[in-house]
Amino acid sequence: MFVSDPAQGGYLRFSLFGIPVAIHWFFWILAALIGPIGIADSPQGMRILLIWIGVVLVSILVHELGHAFAYRKYGGRPQIVLHGMGGAAMAHGHFNRRQSIIITLGGPFFGLVLGTVIWTLLYCGFVPGNIYITALFMFTLQVNIFWSLLNLLPILPLDGGQLLGFLMNGRRAVLRGQIGAGCAALVGIGLFFLFSSLFSLILFGFLAYQNYQATERARRGF
Repeated sequence: MFVSDPAQGGYLRFSLFGIPVAIHWFFWILAALIGPIGIADSPQGMRILLIWIGVVLVSILVHELGHAFAYRKYGGRPQIVLHGMGGAAMAHGHFNRRQSIIITLGGPFFGLVLGTVIWTLLYCGFVPGNIYITALFMFTLQVNIFWSLLNLLPILPLDGGQLLGFLMNGRRAVLRGQIGAGCAALVGIGLFFLFSSLFSLILFGFLAYQNYQATERARRGF
């Protein structure tokens, strides 16, 4: 969501599995701000924060590669952009409804697979050797399980909101917007009360407003 123009400056660029990747400088800053930045006042805390940033980077890249590989399977030439509020995989081309559903599910599927691998290691008795490996495992579980499930909620522009649109074949836009707005509001309030997460309240409040605006545009026929 909130994709910047990757042709502009301020991007780190490279290729991964033959797919162009561009990472905006603000991605690194926001990744730090939403992590355990409060403990970065000590060498140990700074290392843990850097592990968090690395986990966010790798996890979002894995997620977007799930989309990108599906795009490429159906003839698209994908590129990945990581920006201030996450990432996006894009490709030119026409994709039918079934292909669009598979492309949309590709990202969360890759993330859940990565999270499941870590969970399986822990379930089978693997014991991390030190605090840094423990942080690596816990952060990877959080980002790839919890975030992937949140991303599947029927809220635009999350994958779940796009998936709902494809499943409904583009019909009943007002209802989709209402579902997205209500769901985003409930999730934002719930996360705030459960985890005292002001960031989640602001983010999902903004998404609720976006979905409400989409509902109003649909009512007016735009």
